[in-house]
Parts: sequence; structure tokens; C-alpha cells
Amino acid sequence: MFAILLLTIGLCILYYYTFVVRARYAQDIPCPMPCYPLIGNGLSFIEKSPVKLFENVVQPFTQFDRWFKVWLGPQLLLCTSHPMLADAVLSHAKCLEKPFFYSFVQLEHGILTRKYNDWKRYRKVLSPAFSTTKVNNALPTLIACADELVSKLESMVKKISTVSIAPLLSECMLNMIFSTTLGANVVEPHEAKQILTNLDSLFQMISARAINALHHYDWIYKYTNNCKIETNSRAACYRVVDKVLASRRKALEHAAYEVEDSPAMLDRLLTTKDDGPLTDTEIVHNIYSIVGAGNDTTAHALGHTCLFLAMHPTVQTKLYRELCDVFYNLAEPLTEQKLKQLSYMERVLKESLRLAPPGATVAREAQEDLCIEGQFIPRGTTVVVSLFALHRRRDFWGDDADQFDPDRFLPERSMDRPSVAYMPFNTGSRNCLGSRYAMLSMKVILTMIVRTFQLRTTMTMKEMKFRFDIALKQEHGYLIELERRI
Repeated sequence: MFAILLLTIGLCILYYYTFVVRARYAQDIPCPMPCYPLIGNGLSFIEKSPVKLFENVVQPFTQFDRWFKVWLGPQLLLCTSHPMLADAVLSHAKCLEKPFFYSFVQLEHGILTRKYNDWKRYRKVLSPAFSTTKVNNALPTLIACADELVSKLESMVKKISTVSIAPLLSECMLNMIFSTTLGANVVEPHEAKQILTNLDSLFQMISARAINALHHYDWIYKYTNNCKIETNSRAACYRVVDKVLASRRKALEHAAYEVEDSPAMLDRLLTTKDDGPLTDTEIVHNIYSIVGAGNDTTAHALGHTCLFLAMHPTVQTKLYRELCDVFYNLAEPLTEQKLKQLSYMERVLKESLRLAPPGATVAREAQEDLCIEGQFIPRGTTVVVSLFALHRRRDFWGDDADQFDPDRFLPERSMDRPSVAYMPFNTGSRNCLGSRYAMLSMKVILTMIVRTFQLRTTMTMKEMKFRFDIALKQEHGYLIELERRI
């Protein structure tokens, strides 16, 4: 009896410290409902479909103007979709750590999730591979991969056909990544399909775990079916990338060029001597970060762009006319100079990335006690930013913020809009390293698709259903009717 009394007193003290003392700084910050003792807002996120989960996550970001808090069990998250607050957090020199749930990716030695001090070293090693010059040098390879994609589409489309375009875009992006950033093209078509299927499954499991407070504990998660699926998917992905690593190591033994001249990120990882060579684990984790993040985000961003164009024939026609003005015939090659002339395409891609940012939600952890816009944030606090909600705020984007309108990025319409209202590739020191590469690859692929096909769909903007995942995706795929242009 005495032991039970002590346990009860201990639990009460723990509860008081966790939910009252530790959270005292946030006592005046609003919290979405329902919120229950001990589990907090957990019921809104447990055992929900990916679509319902996405809706439940985004809803409070649209409900509250500035700060609000969410309880995932005993874990308090500080959240916002206000652009000024988001920029202040993501750009703060003492708010650069990734919070605990990024560790669920299990790439703790990679650039995607590594602690800040080691991350700086990886960034220094990899940044030259993504310089403007290196990215532009990769253009012939990007064109070759996009040309292969269009050839596959042409073989599927005799005159008019409905195509699920996302798998083909993912395969094309995977080929681009393996051929350029990894300097290897040793993956067979069936292996590419396997890695894409397993990456999709892996990311779904990781996303579901991040939002489920019970699954944060390894001793609970390891007994779940999600854990089994994640483990099998991860192992399948590793087998393919291990093959790329072995192939590139062998090729470098006989390389006749300086690694500084190589566009391949993998070459820099394998040969860097700054602060000592990288370990095999560091190299492998960075490869997985590149393949996973680069392929998934860009392919689905392109899928959304194709859907938006199919829904808006007037925009598509205007884009096609620009392509006809810049390229006099289909046989004219794509060049860096020609692509720079595609100002309307630039606006189309920007608007697509506004409505469907590849990384819809980002988070940071305060490394020290901070004060941001008058709000005290203790060391160790996790701050969550919804870029999806930020990009659709009517107070910054107008009453038609949910509509697709590339001309909202015209200079005269952007003058009074703060630049931080738009951050599709994140912002601050830990922004997306491959943003130039992503934009160029999307321009190349979109140019070749729109020059060759007219896109149609019966889906409307209201019918789009996003699912909760690491990269923003459509729940029902990307079915598009393609008609070959004469």
C-alpha cells in the first residue's frame, strides 16, 4: 500500500512538472481542441487515414494567426504558419537543430538529419557539387533522362490515353539523380521500380510514426506492423544503393580526372580529406539522404504541376505558346540560354510550389533559450512550421490564395508581398541544398512534356486530396489524359 502511495505521488509530481512547470512559458498560447490530460491532442492523430491525418495537421495552422501549441502526449510543440515568425525561427542561428522525430529516418550521419556541428561539415563538402556551374554542366544528362521519359510516354500514348504519371516521373528523377549527383547509372529498370516502391512505403511509415506519440518509444514501435514494413522497405532500398556505392568506388580507382571536376556528389564524399575522411557510415547515410529526399520531393512536385496545368487549360496554352516562341521546333535542343528565357514557366513552377510545397511541414529545435517576436522559447523546444498553410494565407496571398494563378508572381503583383511569405525550399542555413538542381530538372522535364503532349484531367482543385507524408503527395495518384500534339 505504501509503495502504491509513493508511486501515485511520484506520478503526480511528474505530471505537474511535465504539463505545468515545463510548459509554463506557453500557458497563454492557444491550443487546438480537443486536448485531454496526459494524451493532449493525440486522438487527432492516432489511427487516422493519411488524408485525414494531413487535414488534422493543417487545420490548426489555418485556425491560429501566430503561435499555437500542440501536445503529442507529454511532448509540447510550438507551431506557426506566420511568415515572419517562420522566417525568424528557420533563420535563427540558435534554432538550427532538427528535433527528435527526424531521427526516425535513421540517417543520423547524413546531411538531412545530422546534428548541426557535423551537418556544417557535410554542407561544406557537398555545396560545390550543387553550384550553378556544376548544375548547368549536368544539363545534357538531365535532357537525356527527360527524353527517355517522353519516349516511354509516346509508346504508351498512341493518340489520347490516360496515364498515371507519378511513377514515370519518379523513375525519371531517380535516373537523373543516379546519373548526375551519384555519378553512376548501374541500376536496372526493375531495381528502380523496387527502390521507388520501397521508398514510398518507408516514408509513409516514418511520417505516421512521427505524429503518433506512442510510437515514439522504440520498445513499443518495434512490435508494430508499421515497424516490420519499415524495416523490410529500408533493407530493400539499402541493397540497391549499396550497389551504386560499390560501383562508384571501383570506378574512382581508375578515374583519369580530378574529383573537383566531377559533378558527382558521391565522388566528393568518397575523396574528401577536410577534417579527415568520412566514414563508410557517413558516406552511405548521405547517399540515402540524397536519393530519398531528392527523388521523392521533385517527382511529386512535378506531378502536382502537371495536374495544375491539366486543370487550367488557359495556363497550359499560354505556357505552350511561350515554348513555341522560344523553341522554333521540337527538334531544337534545350540549352541553358533557352531555358532562361522561359519566364512564364518560371511563374508556373513557382505557383505550383506555392500550392504544393514538396516539404509541407518543417521543424527545428531551439539550441538555447530564445526570444522570437516577443515569445520566450526555452532550450530544447520543438518549433513546427507549416509551409503548406503559410503559402495559402489569405492575408498575404489574397482571397484567391487557394487558386492556381502563375501571374501572382509578376513583379508588379509581388511588390507589397514580403519575400518570406514564399519559401518552397525552406529558408535559413538548413534550406534545401539541391534547389537549383530541382528547378532545372523540373524545367527540362516540363518543357519536353508540354511540347509533346496536351494535358487534361477531370479532377478539380477542390477534389485534390493530400496525404500526410515526408513529401507532399496526392492520395489518389496523378491520373492525366495525354494527347499528342500535332
